[in-house]
Amino acid sequence: MNAILVGIETKNDRYNISYSLDELRALAEVLDIKTIYTVSQRLDKPSPSTYVGGGKLTEIAAAVIAYNADLVIFNDELSPAQLENCRDALQVEVMDRSYLILKIFEEHAQTKEAKIQVKLAKNMYLLPRVQFMNPGEKRVSGASGITRGKGETSKELNRRMIEAEIVRLNKELKEIEVMKDNQIDKRKRNEVPIVALVGYTNAGKSSTMNSILKHTGVSIEKSVYEKDQLFATLETFNRKITYNKTEFMLVDTVGFVSKLPHNLVASFYNTLAEIRNADLIIHVLDSSSEYINEQLTVVMEVLNQLGALKIPQIMVFNKWDETRSEFLQVPGFKTVKYSNKTGLGLEILLQMILDEIKPSSIHARLLIPYSKGDLSNLIEEKAEISNKDYREDGIYYEVEIPKKLYSKVKDYDLNML
Repeated sequence: MNAILVGIETKNDRYNISYSLDELRALAEVLDIKTIYTVSQRLDKPSPSTYVGGGKLTEIAAAVIAYNADLVIFNDELSPAQLENCRDALQVEVMDRSYLILKIFEEHAQTKEAKIQVKLAKNMYLLPRVQFMNPGEKRVSGASGITRGKGETSKELNRRMIEAEIVRLNKELKEIEVMKDNQIDKRKRNEVPIVALVGYTNAGKSSTMNSILKHTGVSIEKSVYEKDQLFATLETFNRKITYNKTEFMLVDTVGFVSKLPHNLVASFYNTLAEIRNADLIIHVLDSSSEYINEQLTVVMEVLNQLGALKIPQIMVFNKWDETRSEFLQVPGFKTVKYSNKTGLGLEILLQMILDEIKPSSIHARLLIPYSKGDLSNLIEEKAEISNKDYREDGIYYEVEIPKKLYSKVKDYDLNML
């Protein structure tokens, strides 16, 4: 499918129009849509009726014919009126950025939860635009258990069906939310810290997760899918990590992008619960991008929507091998120069994670009887041992042991005798 991309530039835009349209082109490529022409216009604000000005719309209509375009994609979400007017003027399929992203999510959704979330977001997008669905269709009979009322048009029935579907999908998501909250509560009870990876899409979150898994000896089968493509995966992956006798749950979440549809953020709110409940956030940034500050702002805005800004963050400047800058920093946050390609900063990042999540510990001098092999194993696995000696009446340990485990061995602490 061949498409023409259309965008406007206003004085309040965060990105320049070239970058924004390049990102729109990359989004289109995910769905195998080829960009054959781009159009941009500088305006104080979008036209309420046609998004671009009337003259520019005429230019786009001519380009549709000249380039034999199948589709015109607008760089912002169109109102129902803008959508209808642009379709009428261009006489070709019209899509906005929000719907394009929804289509990508729809294609990439694999789990039941992701499919429900995308379907809900799509229905919420379509509801105010239902009058423009299936142009020319007049009346239909009842469907999906919904009966057409006397004189009811297909558009009216479509609206009722979408509304009913939204109610049903919200109910299903609520049931999944309860189950997910129970899983998170269980982890909290087991005192396993949660470390969530977040970032702009394609910044390298999944690659960072795989680097950590490999470095900490997790089976290759546990690796997550990674691809140099926007929204390569929508799933949330949880992997248990043990590093220097410290356990934590590492979570890879869906990436963010500028102008992410509000309905999509709302629908994926349950998936992003892992972020809201994290003990630490690893914010992966593409340090090679000239728009790193704008991408940082987008992610921070979503974190603010989730109420997660108070959670400690480590800023990971990924792709450091591809940048020449030495001045990247985020005041008020711990940062690390990092590269998944070269391994730069990986050990430093892991140590920073441990420093943030490691439970407070107690210094103890323990004499564990030989008959208490289970306690010796616990100490060997979970404590930091500074001295160890095999004595006649047991194994002597001098350790730093997490407070949550100290109660199991306190009866053998020589400091308490």
